[in-house]
Amino acid sequence: MMQQYQEIKAECRDAILFFRLGDFYEMFGQDAIEASKILDITLTSRNKSDPNGHPMCGVPYHAVEGYIAKLIKSGKKVAICEQISDPELPGIVKRKIVKIITPGTTYLPQTLNQKSNRFVLAVFPQKDYFGIAFCDLSTGEFKATEFSGKDELKMELLKIDPSEIILHTEHYDEPQVRALLAELTEATLSPIEFYEEPYQMLARHFKVTTLDGFGIGNKPFAVQAGGLLLKYLLDTQKDELRHVDRITSYNREQVMALDEATIRNLELFTTLRDENEEHTLLKILDETLTSMGGRLLKRWLTEPLLKKTEIEERHEAVFELTQNNDLRHALLEQLKGLNDLERLLGRLSGNTGTARDLIGLADSLERIPEIKNLLKEAQSNLLNDLQNALTELADLSTEIKKAILDEPASKLTEGNIIKPGYSQELDELHSLMHSAKSALKAIETEESKKTGISSLKVSFNRVFGYYIEVSKINLHKVPETYIRRQTLANAERFVTPELKDYEEKVLSAEEKSKDLEYRLFLELRGRVLTEIRAIKQNAGILAEIDVLMSFALVAIKRNYVKPELTLEPILEIRGGRHPVVESMTFEKSFIANDALFLKDQAEIKLITGPNMSGKSTYLRQVALIVLMCQIGSFVPADQATMRVFDRIFTRVGASDNLVRGQSTFMVEMQESAYILNHATDKSLIILDELGRGTSTYDGLSLAWAIFEHLHDKTRAFSLFATHYHELIELAERLPRAKNYCIDVKETPRGVIFLHQIREGGIDKSYGIEVAKLAGIPIQIIDRATLLLGTLEKEKSINPIKIPENQLDIFARARHPALERLKQIDINKLTPLEALNALSELKRNAF
Repeated sequence: MMQQYQEIKAECRDAILFFRLGDFYEMFGQDAIEASKILDITLTSRNKSDPNGHPMCGVPYHAVEGYIAKLIKSGKKVAICEQISDPELPGIVKRKIVKIITPGTTYLPQTLNQKSNRFVLAVFPQKDYFGIAFCDLSTGEFKATEFSGKDELKMELLKIDPSEIILHTEHYDEPQVRALLAELTEATLSPIEFYEEPYQMLARHFKVTTLDGFGIGNKPFAVQAGGLLLKYLLDTQKDELRHVDRITSYNREQVMALDEATIRNLELFTTLRDENEEHTLLKILDETLTSMGGRLLKRWLTEPLLKKTEIEERHEAVFELTQNNDLRHALLEQLKGLNDLERLLGRLSGNTGTARDLIGLADSLERIPEIKNLLKEAQSNLLNDLQNALTELADLSTEIKKAILDEPASKLTEGNIIKPGYSQELDELHSLMHSAKSALKAIETEESKKTGISSLKVSFNRVFGYYIEVSKINLHKVPETYIRRQTLANAERFVTPELKDYEEKVLSAEEKSKDLEYRLFLELRGRVLTEIRAIKQNAGILAEIDVLMSFALVAIKRNYVKPELTLEPILEIRGGRHPVVESMTFEKSFIANDALFLKDQAEIKLITGPNMSGKSTYLRQVALIVLMCQIGSFVPADQATMRVFDRIFTRVGASDNLVRGQSTFMVEMQESAYILNHATDKSLIILDELGRGTSTYDGLSLAWAIFEHLHDKTRAFSLFATHYHELIELAERLPRAKNYCIDVKETPRGVIFLHQIREGGIDKSYGIEVAKLAGIPIQIIDRATLLLGTLEKEKSINPIKIPENQLDIFARARHPALERLKQIDINKLTPLEALNALSELKRNAF
């Protein structure tokens, strides 16, 4: 047996092998050592006299899912090795691996988030060009694309958030490739050997002669990644994967690309401070009633639309759902009862589904005709399109309900899953079982009369089958025709030829009925799988209806308005509110603010004001309102009119990446460089406290230069918050810039933050007042107040002259490095070149 184990283990060296032995899955050697630590189970040894020989541990088969889930969550793979021959036959039981469960290919409910996809992704890298393919095995979604640039790869990995990444062994063995992926993601990396022709493999699986219909026929790197991923899925699942019935190419230019900084800074999915999921935009917008809708909403948040007509179609559908109360309430009742069609189908296709999954599928399919009928009264184009695309599968749901018990057994091989009347053959077997059992009762009565033993009983156990039990006090009455079967302390057990005949009849009927019920289940499951495409399409449509309904419910609950899109280059928000902060104010009312951007007039706003006054909230709320508009949601405002933006860029707060050796200031400059190199005049940019991570002159110079560049070159609508009050005069001089500030009221008792934005600048930071509110000891506050007065007095005696260009700010300096700096012609340098020049001077001079 151990030789057999070693041969099977050689097939899955990177997975922990669950080796079936009777009612347990056993692990041996290094697998046992690793698993025992993760699962917190006892490690023992096959050789009791040698503690170091053949370490082993095991888990019961009936509770195996929980143990596997724990290993998967720790990043391990698990190979399931089952017995495939009758254990009663002589010799070693035949065994084979029936499935390999990995972090990216798990169906286990304990490892899946109902409202999040779990993707496994393959990467095919060629220098700076990448093909990727990813699949959620639990739903069958399979997509592929290709592109150039490491930044683009980073954004795709951030959006997809794979649990596992597959690489060809040739690429896995390249340290620079592994280092790049390790830098971009924490997903498990898995190598695979792949020598087949990927195009032909994909075409064969999807039963087509060309991949052009899927949109990847002319994308060789996407095809490479797709073939690689399909091979991995087939190898691990040991199944034909019928629910993975198509591969979809997607055009990354059809939706807005959101970079890591924007997703993080706008707190779409987790908060900046503690990565909590509670106070996020997703949490605010998620009123979905189905898991399918929850997953789609998360995807829409990372893929804002870029086509005006598509955005407006969503807005019109949401508007109709907010206005038509009868339609909304009726749809809500139908959505409440929907099961997760995508994952039900995934389990049934992956041979892990049960009869209960069939009932869940039928329950949901039964609701589709009513949903389709309700949507017939819809007026909006999108709801009409969704209604027309829904497919009624009444015959299938009727057949399932006719066949499967309302509450079937969870195990497929133990019977009790098929309804009476569905199969004549099964009904006859059940009748035979019941009549045979009645006959056994009659035998008990007859034998009791014949022998005169009133206490005689006919019973059954799994070891001896049916038997007649006679107490010892009555043994002298036992006929010679009785055959002794077992001796007990107070009784003897016997069998008779007649009893054996009935036993065979009963047990035979029971086994045949179980086998027949299982066969009938498989036939019905096969019937379901012939409708995979229609069921998956219905699931996608129902998910979209659910998300649109969620937008409508949120709009009603939170008093959001329908934004208006225009072709004019404008962004006008009246009474705008931060969706998350507003929900957290509880007893206090959120103070709304306006935002107005006009091409050639007001393209960039300089925002000044103290900490705690609400600058960051204001910046983020403008960006969030734009993003919400472009995913099809209503927005938190009194009125909103805007163009369609191609990108949203953010640089907010202080963060570092010490693991990669990057300081706070380096991260700030990298994020700023990315914005300056990628933003267009159709983008929206928010920058908060730029240049605060270095010395005052360095930071002010950089902030000044970047502000000028945004105004003169980029021409994007921009919000620029700063504590550098020297920039106020700059904004006043630039024709397309405006000064705004967060209003503050000074009182004898201290400062009151009004959280109201107004036109004009403010040249005080009130940092000491904020420190007092934060609880800094009063003696420190008094000392800081004294020092501030001294510094401000000295500054008034020797004021810094606001320069014509930002490098002249050093005119009063006499340091040789600064004198050299003044000689650089800033107009001939890009912002990045200027930054490099500053850094070089700093290294040489200081």
